[in-house]
Amino acid sequence: MTGFARARVEKVIRTAGAYRVSAGAIDRLNETLTDYATNIAKYAVDIARHSGRKTVKESDIKLAATK
Repeated sequence: MTGFARARVEKVIRTAGAYRVSAGAIDRLNETLTDYATNIAKYAVDIARHSGRKTVKESDIKLAATK
């Protein structure tokens, strides 16, 4: 899975206060974020299906992220 844009992930780390960021750190955070986002998305799809919908709504994502 591709994940997020490397430049965007690096910007997130820099926004957190890092002056320099290694390529390994970018790749590892990218993997972690992708796994986390995929789990939330899968749970949100389950919530939408349980509600009898095919469309995933913002409220489904919000509920999935709190679990």
